[in-house]
Amino acid sequence: MTKKAFKYDMQRGLGSCVLELKNTQDKEKFRPLVLWGCSRDMAYDAQSEGCRSVYLYRLITQFPDSAPFMDVLEKRLFQSMRSWGWEFLQDCEILSYFALDGDKRAWNILRSCYRESLQILHRKRKHTKDDLLDNFESLCLTLVTMQPEMYRKLVKDIGMLIKGNSLYSAADFNWFQSESESKLGEKAVRRILHHPDADEGIRAYARSMEEVRERRERWERESAERKKSEPETADEIYERLRGGGDSGRIYRWLARRMMNQGRSQEVAALAEYYRKEEEPDLRYQLLLMLSDKSCVWSLDIERLIADSRSDNSDLAEWAFDALSHIRDARVREYAYELLKDEKQQAQAVSMLAANYEDRDREVFVHAVKQIPVTYESGEWHGVFCNVMDLFSGSAKRKPKELLLYMYRNTLCSYCREHVVREMGRRRMLTRELLEEMQYDCNEEIRAYAERKRND
Repeated sequence: MTKKAFKYDMQRGLGSCVLELKNTQDKEKFRPLVLWGCSRDMAYDAQSEGCRSVYLYRLITQFPDSAPFMDVLEKRLFQSMRSWGWEFLQDCEILSYFALDGDKRAWNILRSCYRESLQILHRKRKHTKDDLLDNFESLCLTLVTMQPEMYRKLVKDIGMLIKGNSLYSAADFNWFQSESESKLGEKAVRRILHHPDADEGIRAYARSMEEVRERRERWERESAERKKSEPETADEIYERLRGGGDSGRIYRWLARRMMNQGRSQEVAALAEYYRKEEEPDLRYQLLLMLSDKSCVWSLDIERLIADSRSDNSDLAEWAFDALSHIRDARVREYAYELLKDEKQQAQAVSMLAANYEDRDREVFVHAVKQIPVTYESGEWHGVFCNVMDLFSGSAKRKPKELLLYMYRNTLCSYCREHVVREMGRRRMLTRELLEEMQYDCNEEIRAYAERKRND
């Protein structure tokens, strides 16, 4: 494997990189690339696919000496302490794997970072734009995952932080608390928090938790009251939007709810308001509610096509989104028009995916492969999702060669999981692919490949 190919696959979290390091006699040529990977957030969307920590850990452990990687991880951990993003959690988790392996340096780095973060938080006297608090929670989460028995000490420290600094409350540690309850069990957590002999910090944390619970219950009651005042009909929604006091984004799910309630006539009435409305921004507000898959049947296609050409970029974006869910000869013709003129290529491919026919195969496959797959542009991400929708549809001769293409090229391992499962249904998973998938960055893909290999 060339260094260029290795970096390309590593950015995607493919198991091919781990296999290459396992089998090559020249690991050293790839060391700079793995070091590069350890110096940044490697996930495309960590919210859905998780961090790439296990993946990077497996790459690092293929080298005989972990010290150069540990140097980078230590430096980056402290540098990213105040930064937004997932790199800090990624570094924490990698170090925790080494610590669990008995690496004392990794454990000392985590403890040192914990102490420094806690001291800085104690000294703060106003909210700042950095993400130190969120990252401190991530560190606490890593520590309790690594050693659940640490929960008592962590809660004591957090409680003293809350007691001594009014900037913080237990609400800042919801994720940590939830994961701790999962690790230790809710009963064990309650025993620690409400033990008669609990120390001052633990009692402060428990009190703050109770205050947070009361605030949440109050908010839920107020939210239920606000919900009662939501508009119920298309006429009411339109009048509120026209009055300028509300936004279509607030009512984003109202049209879908109307469909779920069997009130399609109200959705049709909203669509009629959209068709007749002359003010582009108000039309955009209406389209926000109607572009959902369950509601696009109500929309006027000619109006959508016209709006997709609008100078109002928001209106054009949502018009294209709606068109990508509609199967109609006019939409298919419009997609070909855009492909021919080499304009709005990603949108054209998405519309063609919804209107795919056997005769489109060559054009469609070529067009999908022309969409650049980069971190900077997310258009490919939507296109790949629309291609996967095609595979769940009724078309007979589906372009299955695109499954392997998306597997090799998507930056999102969450999406790759769906691609892999579709490949499995179509008997496309060779022994070589399954072996590679054993080392994928996505945990679900690894488990799926293991099951398939044992079938």
